[in-house]
Amino acid sequence: MGFGRACASIVGMELRRKLFLVLAGMATVPLLVLLFGVVDRAERALEARVEAELQETLKKMERELRSLMDTQKALARGLAQVPVLEAFAAVAPPDRYRPEAYEARAEALESFFLNYQTTVPSIQAIRFTDPTGKTLVKVKEGHEVPRLHVDALGRRYVEDISYKPFFQRALASGDEVSVSNFERGKVAGEVEFCPAMVRYSVPVRDGEGGLLGLLVVNMWGRRVDDVVVAALGGYPGQVYLVEMNDQDPARDGIYLYHRDADKRFANQLGTPYRFPVDVGPEVWDRIRAGADAGTVVTDDGRMYFYRRYEPYRDRLSQWLLVIETDRATVLAPVAGLRSWIWGLMAVVLLLSLIVARVAAARLARPVHELAEIITRYEKGDKTARYRERSRDEIGTAGRAFNKLADSLERAERERAEAERAARRAERLAAIGEMAAGIGHEINNPLMNIMSLAKLIEASVGDADPEVKEDLALLQAEGRRCARIVQGILNFARESEPVYRRFDLAGLLDESVDLLHHRLEAAGLAVRTELERPLEMEGDPNQIQQVLVNVLLNAIHASPEGATVTVRARREGGDAVVEVLDRGHGLDPGTRDKVFDPFFTTKPVGQGTGLGLSVSYGIVKQHGGEIDLRERAGGGARAVIRLPLRRAAVAADALQGEPVEALRRAV
Repeated sequence: MGFGRACASIVGMELRRKLFLVLAGMATVPLLVLLFGVVDRAERALEARVEAELQETLKKMERELRSLMDTQKALARGLAQVPVLEAFAAVAPPDRYRPEAYEARAEALESFFLNYQTTVPSIQAIRFTDPTGKTLVKVKEGHEVPRLHVDALGRRYVEDISYKPFFQRALASGDEVSVSNFERGKVAGEVEFCPAMVRYSVPVRDGEGGLLGLLVVNMWGRRVDDVVVAALGGYPGQVYLVEMNDQDPARDGIYLYHRDADKRFANQLGTPYRFPVDVGPEVWDRIRAGADAGTVVTDDGRMYFYRRYEPYRDRLSQWLLVIETDRATVLAPVAGLRSWIWGLMAVVLLLSLIVARVAAARLARPVHELAEIITRYEKGDKTARYRERSRDEIGTAGRAFNKLADSLERAERERAEAERAARRAERLAAIGEMAAGIGHEINNPLMNIMSLAKLIEASVGDADPEVKEDLALLQAEGRRCARIVQGILNFARESEPVYRRFDLAGLLDESVDLLHHRLEAAGLAVRTELERPLEMEGDPNQIQQVLVNVLLNAIHASPEGATVTVRARREGGDAVVEVLDRGHGLDPGTRDKVFDPFFTTKPVGQGTGLGLSVSYGIVKQHGGEIDLRERAGGGARAVIRLPLRRAAVAADALQGEPVEALRRAV
């Protein structure tokens, strides 16, 4: 900092005297010339810039409103697919009513809705209605709504909403998510209106496409207000959200958002506050007849910047996004420019001296700025860079400093990456140290178990076919365990895969069959979607170990009654296997550590945390990739990508990988 000031002072003193003599003689004429043109041009430029900025603000507001509504639609779609809702919908409609299951499933659905609403505060209410409009289950504002009515079938229900327009519109929408008007809610029999909200209605269908009912999610309108207010920021003006509706005159021109809450929803509250009334019929007609986005300036200087947004697919009503300001506010920065120029003429000599000082300081500024940037960098601001594009010596020095800083930052990143790789290598090395000992310790009792199974099978003879079948399955499982142990040992000892051609689809069928007892015990179903045949080159024993590990993880994570989906397909030169479950999914911290050795989400004593680490090494040896990520709608999605043909660079692909540390440990 001291170096920068010194340089600036030396340069400034030499320049100040020369600049004062030149500027004192030349300042008056240019000021007179500029006086009669600069102000008008500045006003026009400023007005155009403000219009562009506010139109961009309106465009941003439209994008955020669209994003908000798309997100809320996706939330409603996801809720309509949860198993507890599907289970209740299967027994709730009049033509499918099952009284023995109705109450228990209704209570389970109420509990789920209540818990879900607690986690998503923007939800005002969730309800499920049958196709006739009877609300069978509803939670509202953190409470279950009692089911006090009983229909002819004996079903207890909350209320009948068949007469409400949003329900009738939702029935006619097909498979789309139907969006209600943005309005205040009102419960039958109550006088006061609820705060503003938007309802999203999703049809719930059976496997043949038959309508089982509607899921209706009420979202608080506060999120819409927040988007509108945040988009304007601190600009001096007012922002409105107005409905344009040719089909419903009662809603045409009402405020959906106004800074004064009493002026909103005039159609419901019976107030006279409407945008066309406040701005006058001329402005309203110009906006309606204009383009989708534009500006209207009135004779008294009011400026209305507007943009239209279509939030609905099934009707013609639009939302009008409006920012109101006045021309005096927009042009305030240049309002006093004329007076300022006349005053400048009176003090031209003094101004010349000031300009000379400023100009001298400006010429010295690059030296000062470069010294300041270097000081900031030295004090820990690693983002400090020289931004000037000058071609002089200061610019050359600044660019050299930038290169030096970039080089140091790159070296720091490479060092951090190397440290992370080393830490992972140390963790995976533990697998190698442990695998050999565990393998040898397990092999001996495993061989004894298999030998005893053979002796028992020989002693049983043909007396009991079911026992023989169980003993055969026991031996098959024992052989698979032996293969897994041997696979870990081979992997730890840098054993290369034994490549041969095999059908990956058939291997998946075999892996699912091996785990059918686990699936039955957990109350799970499995669905396979396999491209057949799916031939590839690899070690089938090692690949099966990976498949079984991933399937076991899906079985462990899935709730009872869920379905585990297994897919396999060809993508270019790769085979892609996906295993999907409907468990709790992965939080970001878990996803970062799933392939770490000894990391497991299972209770103590129920998992070693080695399965995915070993699977990671096997897939890498085959030149492939394995990843575990969130599944849309809830749950986890494991993706395994393997080359269909033996990768010539498979071994080289492991160079620098943490697996090398595991091999070295053994």
